[in-house]
Amino acid sequence: MATKIYIDQGHNPVNPNAGAEGNGYREQDITFEIGRRLAAILNANGFETRLSRPTEDTQLGNSVSSSLAARVGGANSWGADYFVSLHTNASVNPQASGTEVLVYSQSSPAYELARSVLEQLRLSTGLRSRGVVTRPGLYVLRKTAMPAILVEMGFITNPEDASLMVNSPELFARGIADGIIDFVRRSVPSFSPVQENAELLGELENNSGEVKDEEDQIYDADENFEAFIAENSGMGSLKLQAFRGEQAFPVSGVSARISRKIGDSYYIFFEGETDESGIIDGIELPAPPIENSTEYGRPNKAAIYILSAKKKGYDTIEREIEIYDKIKTIQPLRMTQRYGGIYGTSDNS
Repeated sequence: MATKIYIDQGHNPVNPNAGAEGNGYREQDITFEIGRRLAAILNANGFETRLSRPTEDTQLGNSVSSSLAARVGGANSWGADYFVSLHTNASVNPQASGTEVLVYSQSSPAYELARSVLEQLRLSTGLRSRGVVTRPGLYVLRKTAMPAILVEMGFITNPEDASLMVNSPELFARGIADGIIDFVRRSVPSFSPVQENAELLGELENNSGEVKDEEDQIYDADENFEAFIAENSGMGSLKLQAFRGEQAFPVSGVSARISRKIGDSYYIFFEGETDESGIIDGIELPAPPIENSTEYGRPNKAAIYILSAKKKGYDTIEREIEIYDKIKTIQPLRMTQRYGGIYGTSDNS
């Protein structure tokens, strides 16, 4: 049976629930076109798709609340396996740029789907990855009965991002499609969607029962991220070295993730694997500028990140790391096998 993907082209052609505008473009027009192309690519690869806006003038609901409810209701009643909502980001800072994917929680299949989509979008479009962000308050993520992601494809308020989305929509459609295809092919074939959000639904409803405008919530998260970047306008680098024993045995294929909590959301700044020499080099991360922290007698300020390193058969490493502007930090990763010793093997997961 074909995997069913519900593609939600964010926002309506006109109010209520019209989208953001920037650089002479409208969000609802961009999401409609990229969604249409995404459906065609997925259909050609054996998926079954359904669009929230099958035509350019499709209008859903007579308020923001009913518009969002119609999209979620369409996916739930159809029995979709995955829900993919397409949006463009917006900021008062015209330099804000890049792609991010929002999910309900990290303990959901949607989180791995988001990572796959984000990586393929980065490769396809060349836009900066702003990470996977947990946003349990968003209606379309918490009310769907299947794993759901919301893709902020780029900033409509950034001239370069906006132009790329409008003039090269196939790059975004192909990147999102590749991410979905790669994830589904790697996932368990017998996977069946579940209601992953039920436990927190009561806690997240506001007193009136009305839906808060998603754009307001997204903008709040973006403000936190932009404030972090403004405070950390410098750049430091990081080198990871994974090994067993006394650095005599390099460990390849160690998955490393660098993340940080900003406000109420988590952002992933880097993901990758060690090479045959057990090394990942040249990881660049924002840090406080050194010119603002060179007062005599005071140490330079650092940005704190969480490093997670894991490989099947080895204990997971998780620790804080400090990143300084214009300085390369070398972080050794002593990998400990669960069974078998340094010369043995392990089939632990």
